[in-house]
Amino acid sequence: MASSPADVLRALLGGPAGPPIAPIAPVASIAGLRAHASRAPESTIDHAVLGGLASGSVGWAFACGYEAALARLDPAGAHGAVGVDAGALCAMCATEEGGGHPRAIRTTLADRGDGTFVLDGRKSWVTLGTDAQVLLVVASTGTDDRGRNRLRVVRIPAARAGVRLEPGGTAPFAPEIGHARAVFEGVRVDPAEVLAGDGYDAFLKPFRTIEDAHVMAAVLAWGVGVAHVASWDRAWTEEALAVLLAWRSLGEAPPSEPATHVAVAGALATTKRLLDAGAWDRTDERTRLGWERDRALLGVASTVRAARLEAAWRALTTQEAR
Repeated sequence: MASSPADVLRALLGGPAGPPIAPIAPVASIAGLRAHASRAPESTIDHAVLGGLASGSVGWAFACGYEAALARLDPAGAHGAVGVDAGALCAMCATEEGGGHPRAIRTTLADRGDGTFVLDGRKSWVTLGTDAQVLLVVASTGTDDRGRNRLRVVRIPAARAGVRLEPGGTAPFAPEIGHARAVFEGVRVDPAEVLAGDGYDAFLKPFRTIEDAHVMAAVLAWGVGVAHVASWDRAWTEEALAVLLAWRSLGEAPPSEPATHVAVAGALATTKRLLDAGAWDRTDERTRLGWERDRALLGVASTVRAARLEAAWRALTTQEAR
């Protein structure tokens, strides 16, 4: 896997067919996504970029970025879950009927008093849930003295007794990516499966930034592959490569730093502008129509991003005033 920016640039300039850093298997199915996930990367952002380059659509590029982001969030990943293969697909289980805010989490993690825990609850929207073999589940252990939810994250196999994953509908874009509803009924959780750190500060909050960096890098890399095949202007590719190098740095930057949030916002805006300005009239009809359908994916969670950016600017302004 990639070990330097130059390696990544050479792979991108060669297009989906090469010259790759190592053989890049096409990602156009769950089997292809699993094959890609099994390739342990030196850098999760490089893994996202190469997966996007090899992807057959925006949806598969998103999936590669999503899996890479989870690997960045929880490096042990599938290797730390019992009964699954290395490189197994992972899914974040956070959103409930009331949304994804910490106060909306009603799924519970209770101490059984014998050294183990029990997990109960429901999740309404789990991306790649029906195909995942490992689940990162956000649960409440109660409230603190101010009435705030105390959250933890557990990493369990999807095949664990008491876990039920049901098809949860589709979004109006990226139809390749399945979603699930998750039900947890008396699920046994071992102490080693409860991840260290606060569920919000160490996982939910940083994941939003990590996911943006990895997914956007993967989707832009997909665009570079399209540009290569359809012979878009070199100037477009040059600018895209520069932005991808920015994403490479942001993917490894501290995800909770206000400065990172500001830079991510700028890279997001530039990525959207670049993709919108692509020479889609030179591109084959299937790819062009797929992009027109899936481009809305880039605007998902825009309200959350705007609030994150405003908070970041406030934090930076306060620091400057001191």
